[in-house]
Amino acid sequence: MSLENLKNAQEFITKIKSKIVDKEPQMKDLWKSLITKSPIKDRKPPRDFKDSSYLYIRSYDGDNGVRPGATGIPYWISPDVNVAPESSLNSYTSELNVGTLYNLECLVHNRGDLIVPSAKVEFYLVTPSLGFDTRYAKKIGITSGWVNCYGSTKLSIKYMIQPDDSGHKCLFARVFSFSPLELPIHDTLLNPYEDRHIGQKNLNILPQMMAMRINILHMPIANVEVVFKPMNREALLATRHPSLKDFKVKEGEKFIKVLQNFKLEPSKKNGNIEVIGSKGMFKMKFNEKGMYGFDEQKRVLKMIELVKKKISSGKGDRNVFKKEIAEFRKMNKEYKMSLMNLTIPDFGLKKGEMVGVEISATNKLDGKVFGGITLFVTG
Repeated sequence: MSLENLKNAQEFITKIKSKIVDKEPQMKDLWKSLITKSPIKDRKPPRDFKDSSYLYIRSYDGDNGVRPGATGIPYWISPDVNVAPESSLNSYTSELNVGTLYNLECLVHNRGDLIVPSAKVEFYLVTPSLGFDTRYAKKIGITSGWVNCYGSTKLSIKYMIQPDDSGHKCLFARVFSFSPLELPIHDTLLNPYEDRHIGQKNLNILPQMMAMRINILHMPIANVEVVFKPMNREALLATRHPSLKDFKVKEGEKFIKVLQNFKLEPSKKNGNIEVIGSKGMFKMKFNEKGMYGFDEQKRVLKMIELVKKKISSGKGDRNVFKKEIAEFRKMNKEYKMSLMNLTIPDFGLKKGEMVGVEISATNKLDGKVFGGITLFVTG
């Protein structure tokens, strides 16, 4: 299409929108008149049409996409994101075997008035991680599909596991659209607590007294707190994971003292990382080279929170705050990944028994949880 035709099309759309605005009061008066004559009592007029979509991936049952999310809810075990062997699609897993064909799926929801003809979903596989950035992941693939207004669509891809993909993994999905325009908050950071376009399944099943590797996303200069909490039996069963049928689920509160025996330490000696742990809590201090110290980080975080509030209240959109968002992204480019060794203690579980543990990481600078892992520990 030529530039002249594009210009003409834009002018035509502008005229139509102008007519809609001009006729809106007349339509409201018409509806009011019709409703008054209606035999149905207390009948309400149709709500105003909003020419936008509202794509989101649920992080928990009942999630309607409102962000930032509520505190105390694990945002890393999305019911909409799953991976299963192609030979057994109901056997969801996080442990991937070399040479096996898997189905990676994501259920996408649209709470907006506009249909999304081509919603795109990207899939990422990573080592279980507290916090996540696409720069440290393997992008498995991308797919697209039609999502009706007030509807949901399941999108999936097939993937054959390569040698470097095997083992316990975390699955991320990110949805976006160009028409209507729906883009994630950040280009590389994936935080389902802040962004409804992100879905994460960070659930691992491991035997007691086993070791695993996890990543922690952090600024070069940072204070992070990692906490281990027991899951009650109801919360574990609420995940509806297929493996639960094979185990007797134990009440997590009975194992609070055992959580003190978890070990978390850097996978390599690093004098810039200090880890102090006690009673199921690890305080981690990172002191590496970076442009943003604590004062600068506080300033940028406070600024972006103010921007989010203004956007959500309708006092401006992303284009109005380009400068602030650009600085926020510049700071986030400094994020690094540190590989840690996690050792699971002896819970005293018998064969066929299972207990759940939630691992969460908090940025002590703003007190926000930025990542988590759910562990199903077996006997």
